[in-house]
Amino acid sequence: MQSLIPQPKQSQAKEGGPLRLREKISLSLFMEQADPRLEIHCRRAFPEMELTCVTLGRGYSLLILSLTGQEAQGAQQESEGAHASVPFTGTDEADLAVLAGRAGGYRLEVSPGRAVIRALDAPGLYYGLQTLLQLRSPGGEVPAVSIVDWPDTSLRVMNFDLRQTFSKPELLMAYLAEFARYKTNAVLIEYEDKFPFQGYPEFAHPQHALSLSQLEELKRTAHEYFIEIIPLQQSFGHLEYVLRHDSWRHLRETEQSTGEICPSQPETFVLITGLLQEMMDAHPESRYIHLGCDEVYSLCECERCKIQFGGVRERAFIAFLNQLIEYTAGQGKQPIFWHDMLDKCPPEELAKLDRRSAAMIWIYNGRNIEAEVTSLTEKFRALGIEVMGAPAVRSFDWAEHQNYPVLLNRTDNLLQWAETADKLNLGCVVATNWTGPFSLGVPYGVFETTWYPMLLHADLAWNRKADTSTFIDRFLARFHGIDPGTGHALLGNYRLEDYYEIIWKLRDEVCEHKEEAELIAIMHDFEVATDRSRAIHKYVYRWELYRGDDAEWRSLLNNYVRNRSGRENVLPRMRAALERVQPPDMAEHFVKSRFYLHDYLERTLYRELGLEKAK
Repeated sequence: MQSLIPQPKQSQAKEGGPLRLREKISLSLFMEQADPRLEIHCRRAFPEMELTCVTLGRGYSLLILSLTGQEAQGAQQESEGAHASVPFTGTDEADLAVLAGRAGGYRLEVSPGRAVIRALDAPGLYYGLQTLLQLRSPGGEVPAVSIVDWPDTSLRVMNFDLRQTFSKPELLMAYLAEFARYKTNAVLIEYEDKFPFQGYPEFAHPQHALSLSQLEELKRTAHEYFIEIIPLQQSFGHLEYVLRHDSWRHLRETEQSTGEICPSQPETFVLITGLLQEMMDAHPESRYIHLGCDEVYSLCECERCKIQFGGVRERAFIAFLNQLIEYTAGQGKQPIFWHDMLDKCPPEELAKLDRRSAAMIWIYNGRNIEAEVTSLTEKFRALGIEVMGAPAVRSFDWAEHQNYPVLLNRTDNLLQWAETADKLNLGCVVATNWTGPFSLGVPYGVFETTWYPMLLHADLAWNRKADTSTFIDRFLARFHGIDPGTGHALLGNYRLEDYYEIIWKLRDEVCEHKEEAELIAIMHDFEVATDRSRAIHKYVYRWELYRGDDAEWRSLLNNYVRNRSGRENVLPRMRAALERVQPPDMAEHFVKSRFYLHDYLERTLYRELGLEKAK
């Protein structure tokens, strides 16, 4: 029970032995409305087992009956009678009372001879099935238990940021399935130049843009796993991939602002709405379109904007944003925008903002999340504007080279946001997972190293009162197959924020997701090899002070050799590990981003000092 992620709301052990799923069983799936996805997931969970699907009754139920042992005869009769009396379609009155109005909720009852999952909707039945599968031991036993569970957050969102390095397309599909196993139901995707633009093909990356067929497969997979895609199309700032082209640079706010577009030029609206239209047409099932609109640093700096908007930045911002809201809302989408450009907006200007939008508040650091978010939420809600929340599982954190997230900051941010979302009753919380500061920067790190904070977000988005003191044990057990007793016996006590400090020490114990653990270990070895305590520059500095001193030279040489040998050891391992999860040239881009400075110093400073002779 301790390994469940998310942690259920109500769970109680029952008397009796376990249900044995490796024995012969029958499955009866009752659906208020036929949903082929449920049949698919039931068959995947129990291949080669008998499955009967019935569209009948109220709600959704899955009955699993043991057909072996002493209970076989009674169970068989119960299975046959189920079609006549339909006792397992819908939910009983107690279930209705608990789950009414709670989309995605379910009730799971397991006893020695059977398991029953009941829900009011199809996603709820799917989530109940995921809990059952998490409870299943490697030997196929499920303990007798009663669980009633539902999500605290309606939209529980993960983030694909495709601007820098990202996973192979087939892995993106697989990760959607992984998200869903932990009851995530939406993903925010910033495609940038990885979107297969048709109207503006020059904006599609020549090597790494998704093909139309890959995009369709991504959407199909998301639908299969009850995940809604929320596309993000930048509309104001972070448009480097557009404005870098000579044919479009005239739309920059200033010549120096390579990422911010000028809102006062008529051609801007035509371009941006053209991009938005392509994105909306490609995602007809999405209720939302995210407009971006964050970090518009050079806003209202051009002479045209100064005149048109009186030099008032917020006036310029809201005027253009309202045009975009009008356009996208007219297409039946709810537009979302990042809040930061209106953080300190004067009330008389903010009052002009179109109410059909949603403000997504992103605050990634600080100890005062609740006060800051509450103030902003009250300001937007007073105008009738919906508010959504966005903590980060990886962000800048004053560490541009993040081989894995700065976990102390990230766990603190996620915990504060969970409390704040609970107090403010936020219906949507996104775990942003940035691959770099912007598209022209250096990549932070690799997506595959962020599963720990992502699943902490999944835990808290579903159950805001989940016991986070047990999360690291639950994660190690659920994601890596490491028994908590084994981990603590080897390493003693560890806490929520210690994952990246311990997982590389537990490599021999990892049974599942070994590649992710190995990738973290490789990144750790890289950091050890290039650690600040062994940085060559300070020993070079001392050599400059005491040139000719044998002790100083030996100190410099020893540290240089240690640094170089460590890097030479980790380089092929890093490249090989990355090529397993990323396209080869993208993996090489990441490797070069880590080794470029060291290679440059080898060609210049170290050669000048004569250190290369130590090779």
